[in-house]
Amino acid sequence: MSEEFIRYHGGSNTYIARKRSYFENDINIDGNFIVGAGSGFWKNLNVRGTLKLGKGSSVGGNIKARDIVIGPWSEIKGDIEAANDLKLFDRVTAHGSVTAGKTMSIRPGCTVGFAKGSEILELIGKVNVKEIEAGTKVIVRSE
Repeated sequence: MSEEFIRYHGGSNTYIARKRSYFENDINIDGNFIVGAGSGFWKNLNVRGTLKLGKGSSVGGNIKARDIVIGPWSEIKGDIEAANDLKLFDRVTAHGSVTAGKTMSIRPGCTVGFAKGSEILELIGKVNVKEIEAGTKVIVRSE
């Protein structure tokens, strides 16, 4: 992990990447991770705690974390797996499968290949979800 892009806050066990950071290798964070806007990850991103991915970021591999918030205009080329809750903000593109152990919220303009929320899948506004796992409780509402 490149030290020039990452700062650590010990009190909250949170790693913070400044905006427009880029990472060429797999990233494994043992704590929480806040990523600045416009950052790029060329491979996988694994976080033990909460991941907050800034707007306009891209991930070339898979994302795995306990709780995930993905900012607007982001693109994820791999799969997204949240152990608990997952929120995709406006116009996020997820090329792979998207799964959440509890609730998942997908905002307007998002494109998702496959979605599964173990408890609730909330679709807000006009979203493009190609496939939803059978048995998933879906709530659809306007903006």
